[in-house]
Amino acid sequence: MTFNIDDMFRGLEIEEQPALRLTDSFESDDVPLGDDSSDDIAASSAAIDIASTVIEDAGPLLKLTAHSTVTMLDARSHDDELPVGKLIDRNPTPATTAADRPTVLHVRVVSATGGGPEKTILRSPKYANDEYFKMAVAYIHPKGDNGIEVIRSQAKKWNAPLFTIAEKGAIDLRTVRELYHLCRQQNVTIWHGHDYKSNLLGLILRRFWKMKLVTTVHGWTNDTFRTRMYYHVDKWCLKRYDEVIAVSPLLHQQCLEIGVKAERLTYVANGIDCTEYQRSHTIRGARRELGVFRDSFIMGVVARLSPEKGVDRAIRTVADLHVKYPNIELHIVGDGPEFDKLKRLAVELGVSGITHFWGFQSQSKRFFEMFDMLLLPSHTEGFPNVVLEAMAMGVPVAAADVGAVTELLKNGRRGVVLDAKEQETWADHIAPLIVSKDRRRELSRLGRHRIEKYYSFDQRMLKVFRVYDRVLSIAPQSERSEWRRAA
Repeated sequence: MTFNIDDMFRGLEIEEQPALRLTDSFESDDVPLGDDSSDDIAASSAAIDIASTVIEDAGPLLKLTAHSTVTMLDARSHDDELPVGKLIDRNPTPATTAADRPTVLHVRVVSATGGGPEKTILRSPKYANDEYFKMAVAYIHPKGDNGIEVIRSQAKKWNAPLFTIAEKGAIDLRTVRELYHLCRQQNVTIWHGHDYKSNLLGLILRRFWKMKLVTTVHGWTNDTFRTRMYYHVDKWCLKRYDEVIAVSPLLHQQCLEIGVKAERLTYVANGIDCTEYQRSHTIRGARRELGVFRDSFIMGVVARLSPEKGVDRAIRTVADLHVKYPNIELHIVGDGPEFDKLKRLAVELGVSGITHFWGFQSQSKRFFEMFDMLLLPSHTEGFPNVVLEAMAMGVPVAAADVGAVTELLKNGRRGVVLDAKEQETWADHIAPLIVSKDRRRELSRLGRHRIEKYYSFDQRMLKVFRVYDRVLSIAPQSERSEWRRAA
């Protein structure tokens, strides 16, 4: 299927609509990007061609008239780890009125209940400095996907101003339209994307609404034709963003390699609210609440059950360990497309009796409290929030060496780092945790201390605010004043 970009945008007019309300939902018609079932790379090429044509060859900048129609008119390297401190230490230029405060719109495309990035995105608005920044969150999701209700619930819990847009296709002009209205109604100053599609949409919408573009790179997967296409689109977009945040040293390096300029690239690790993640039950007490009364060694996995999470490797590892340690169990918290396949694997390996599937759980804290250790078996990660959460809860961690795992576990001094490509060696490295309660206690104490000292959420937000300050200072003062005017 081929598309003419002129036909795609010909006659696009943005009509005035009533003011948006928090938690408003929109439904969109299907305007597909291309056919992902193609046997060659045509879909990927088409995606790049569409993106570059829209952004680079559309001609003069677009200006919005008073009638709201569209008319033509002419890493930084790794920050040093910060000491514990308050956000007010940032000392921004104070804003005089609410209308003067820059507005940041976080935008993400999500399916089902989302993943790790949601914990970071939805927590961010409450950390915004009320004297300087305002924040809102926009989620684009497939029409009819009930998983968005979980995200709405999380947004309410963390007091995040949330807008949702339901769509049916890959590229949807009504989505562009609704996002434009949202940018205008919220007077958005900074668009903060979180995936390839929100990054592409930001580049398109900047032609309609003057704003700076920031994105966070959470990681990529390249296990299917579709995800490889997404990766190439994202590479194209990242080089055109004003600031790029990478959540791990590896992603920081990969961004440099694909052409993101060092002066526009910053490494900012994920963070966690340590007051939210702290133990309130003993292991035995947590198990009692969950109806687990066996005195077993419990190895836990908390993950979406999709191929890149490698949960099959956890099942193979517990099968290896069970030969020597019959008292071991594996408890898997999460749901996803591989659920049935993983249950069959447990049967095939003879460990279905000691492998327990809990499905999706909106609250994971009690499960962390019942684990003797957490296993991260992923093939790929950015900066795994689940490891942060486990360490904050005082749960010893063994993790495949992907993403920022080595940094988080301090090269094995704060947890067990496993060879990501040699699953058959994992049992030997995990065994010392099974036999030594003292080693588990030591890792529990050291892990919690490391999170409190270096990975608190307020420290993360301080670094993000520095990125926002920097991107706004790029603009001339007159331009910044224009952005800050109320719509």
